[in-house]
Amino acid sequence: MNRTLEKLRELAQESALSAQDSQSKVRKTHESCAQLAAPLIRAFRDVEKEFVRISVLKQIWPTDYHRRDDRVSVLLAGMLGPEDAPYGLKLIVPYGYLHFEVTLKSDGLPVFSCIRDTQGQRPMSMDFPDVDRWLEFFYKSIADLVEL
Repeated sequence: MNRTLEKLRELAQESALSAQDSQSKVRKTHESCAQLAAPLIRAFRDVEKEFVRISVLKQIWPTDYHRRDDRVSVLLAGMLGPEDAPYGLKLIVPYGYLHFEVTLKSDGLPVFSCIRDTQGQRPMSMDFPDVDRWLEFFYKSIADLVEL
């Protein structure tokens, strides 16, 4: 075998190994974030069968709110991250969305954030120093939507 082909095979093998390492790092990051987000996911699961205020449904879907499910689960636009390891969630709220998610900084420290995405305006981002304050904000946000 000539040197050029040998060198090309080495480069291809290195590229394949680095791609596997990259996928492994991403998977580990998602797993870490999912563990940190687990209390949020559990809190949402605890309230997903509760009723949403009619006034909230009217604000979100003014023309067909009466045809929508009236449970909190209807407000879930989607889980963020892989299906088996979600690291956050996206909620439909009046005039936009709320994203609650956990990310990791380059130094490995977690960032607990909430992004309020209002239709037609610049998104507003809030970072919380710990999971307790982040969850407290989630509780306050969901309390405004739920019929208690």
